[in-house]
Amino acid sequence: QMGGVEDLKRAKSLNEEVYDFLSSASAKYGLGFWKPGSGIIHQIILENYAYPGLLLIGTDSHTPNGGGLGGVLIGVGGADAVDVMAGLPWELKCPKVIGVRL
Repeated sequence: QMGGVEDLKRAKSLNEEVYDFLSSASAKYGLGFWKPGSGIIHQIILENYAYPGLLLIGTDSHTPNGGGLGGVLIGVGGADAVDVMAGLPWELKCPKVIGVRL
């Protein structure tokens, strides 16, 4: 709204409790947590997480961008993310595949 530096400062102030919780919970359970201002998430995924053969479930709409390196990276909503973090099975419903011969 006002510019990158000012907006980041405002977001940190308004959401400090949420960021502190996410940071401490991530540290406790060995999860990756990139603090606000760390960078553009789809670039962070490419540089730090994505590799061929990986299955990664993330909560950002840019998560699938990492699939360009040969993995299956899927962006999900909060409820699915909670299931994954709790160790519950996660499934991807896929429609019946129809072959097309040209």
